[in-house]
Amino acid sequence: MNFFILLDIVLFPFCFLVCFFILRARANRCSSERVRLLYYRAFYFKVICVLAFTLITAFYFKGGDTTLYYFGIQDMRNAISDDPNNFWTAMTSSKLTEESPLFPFFYYDNNPYDITYNYMISTHNFTVPKVGLLPSYLFGNSYLCLNMCFGFFALGGAIRLFKAFYYFYPHLYRELAVACLFLPGVAFWSASLLKDPITFGCIGIIIYALVQMIFIKKNYTASILWIIFCGYLLFTIKIYILLVLALSLLVWFFAEFNKLIKDRTLRYIFTVMTFAGSALVGFFLLNYLTSLEAAQEYKLDTLLSSAESQREGYEFINQNILQNDSHFKINASNPVSLVLESIVATFFRPFIWEINTPIALLSAFESAVFLAVTLFFMFKKGVKQFFSVAFSDGRILMCFVFAFVFAFAVGSATANFGALSRYKIPCTPFYMLLLLLLYDKVKLPLPQWFNKIINFAVPKK
Repeated sequence: MNFFILLDIVLFPFCFLVCFFILRARANRCSSERVRLLYYRAFYFKVICVLAFTLITAFYFKGGDTTLYYFGIQDMRNAISDDPNNFWTAMTSSKLTEESPLFPFFYYDNNPYDITYNYMISTHNFTVPKVGLLPSYLFGNSYLCLNMCFGFFALGGAIRLFKAFYYFYPHLYRELAVACLFLPGVAFWSASLLKDPITFGCIGIIIYALVQMIFIKKNYTASILWIIFCGYLLFTIKIYILLVLALSLLVWFFAEFNKLIKDRTLRYIFTVMTFAGSALVGFFLLNYLTSLEAAQEYKLDTLLSSAESQREGYEFINQNILQNDSHFKINASNPVSLVLESIVATFFRPFIWEINTPIALLSAFESAVFLAVTLFFMFKKGVKQFFSVAFSDGRILMCFVFAFVFAFAVGSATANFGALSRYKIPCTPFYMLLLLLLYDKVKLPLPQWFNKIINFAVPKK
């Protein structure tokens, strides 16, 4: 399909200016000059990623999931053009059904593969064109502008994630900026008309809203509204992200309360109770939320079988349809191997010799950096320190839990490096944050080569 229209020459600069003025208004509210400058630097980097993603989608991938979401938006617009009442039908529907007045517009949309309506019978997928419907009217149904809007929302979440950790670690300004704003894989895949920019933005917004309410103690009303809104989006699009985030935050807040206990014995007892309580709360939360229709596939008794089914599907597509070797295998018969290999695949693969496409270079570069920084820490301080230090600090522990639980979730269910590079973007900033906070906690200087990367991303003033 044609991803560009002649009006993009006018529409994209207009969209750019709208986003820029919103960003400038937010930046001017910052008291710190270096944070204000970071707003603009991150914004320009996101614009580059939006342009790169659009060009690569149009001329290299020539489609993909993003095309189906774009088709979905056009189908909704056609339905609304035929009957304005269909706008409210679209906004209030959780998914596409055969009884819906929208269905004929999805079924007869001239999609050459005739699968848009099949894709939209899922609540997870149908939410994306619903979110993109209003921006499509504002910016003339421009695919490039839609990518910009979705990427801008992800940028808002990334900036809030940075500010949440910056509140606790202002001396790590540049390091935190790299982890939250300038990881190339995260910035690239969150600059698109996909689920990932929405979910990534929601994570940052929720964490910052909680920090504002609990630690900074201000903006209670706005924070609660943002939590409700973003929590709903996560629930409808990718509920497993909401579950992992909820568990991680529970562990963090329990650990913060634990620090208030002065007596060492009582603190040890409460620590044990904290982990037992977190596991119990997480178990009941998972089972309660997954009892609802939108989350049946994430019930505990079906999760592993679902993951194996997805892996088999990815492997079949890669071997028989795409006919490339970007898939990978994980030993799913051994639970320990399944966990370890899933985490390794998420954070440290593809290795250099596993690169088979130009796009894989981006993911391989990040993976190599993660592996080198991790091994350097373990070589200097030992493997035991990696885990013991993480469990000694609530904020580091939150990053640890989110990064590793999420890495297992996506690594075990994915058998394709291309798909994994998208699915893992919520956890890669947290793993980088984990590494940076561990280095800071034990006063271990970062490797010189990594400091050069930081200097390139966020130059010293």
